[in-house]
Amino acid sequence: MNKRTTPLWFDRMLIRLMAGARRSFTWLFTERIPFEKSKSFLLLLSRKGETADELLGCVQALQTLEKIQKGASIRGVMDTCGTGGDGRRTLNISTLVALVIAGAGGKIAKHGNRAISSRSGSSDLMEAFGVKLSASRKRMVLATRRSGLGYFHAPYHHPVFSKMQALRRSLKRPTILNLLGPLVNPLRLDYQLVGVGEKRLLPLYAKVLAKLGRKQALICHSRDGMDEISTSAPTSTAWITPNQVRMSTIRPKALGLKSARAVDLTVDSVEESKRRSENILTGRDKGPARDTIILNAAYGLLICQKAKTVREGIRLAERSIDSGSALRVLSQLKAWSH
Repeated sequence: MNKRTTPLWFDRMLIRLMAGARRSFTWLFTERIPFEKSKSFLLLLSRKGETADELLGCVQALQTLEKIQKGASIRGVMDTCGTGGDGRRTLNISTLVALVIAGAGGKIAKHGNRAISSRSGSSDLMEAFGVKLSASRKRMVLATRRSGLGYFHAPYHHPVFSKMQALRRSLKRPTILNLLGPLVNPLRLDYQLVGVGEKRLLPLYAKVLAKLGRKQALICHSRDGMDEISTSAPTSTAWITPNQVRMSTIRPKALGLKSARAVDLTVDSVEESKRRSENILTGRDKGPARDTIILNAAYGLLICQKAKTVREGIRLAERSIDSGSALRVLSQLKAWSH
């Protein structure tokens, strides 16, 4: 049987659509579109529903304008940045997961920003820990190589995208700009763990990450509404490998971890997020919040091939915290940033 191919006219149409998306976002990012028209463009696109080609065009426009991902490359580097937007006001789970994975031997280039809808964003927490958000790319690349974790504050490392902050805040609903964070890391990534705030985003991110050439990635959204892997409900996932995208479900009950209620993960301020994060990293908190961090870190270690099974990933994540390794990574990151 002959392999099915698409007609030439169809391929040409896709190329035109992609070029149109890239051109539109180039104009948006260079502020050649008036503020109110920019708002209308983003809102109409959101109401229609963003396609993978539109999102990829947006990413490519930003990459071209900023010439990002042209420099340093670190073999096996990973990011845990998610979309946010689940409205749960949780701990900075992806940030703590990054520390735990780095403490277990992973290489993390953590991309993040300040809170938009939550109480505490990744950058808010890192700043509270004493990490300098304006640390140079060179120093953060060195931190990633030598300590296992570099932190890249999005507005500082994306001068074009930082101009969009006022536009983002003026909108009353998430738009395609809210989807960019996990897709525009300043380094070329091999691996990713991406939590998304809506289930509909699973196939969208799967298509885009596959086109961006990730070696392996996991996109997740739990059925209790979290943009993380949940310990209290099944989590819908899209697994990306070089040869396929596979949809599956993580069922946490069999792993023997403590089930976290919403109240176990909720914080009301940056200060509370810092205090609770320190309690987890120092071993004072061994409750459900810690187990949520461990579960997500376990899958991260599986993705970046530091663990062969989820149970091995759990053991490595527990050891990263209990040995003080994750906390040492934070201390080293702070030193590298100054």
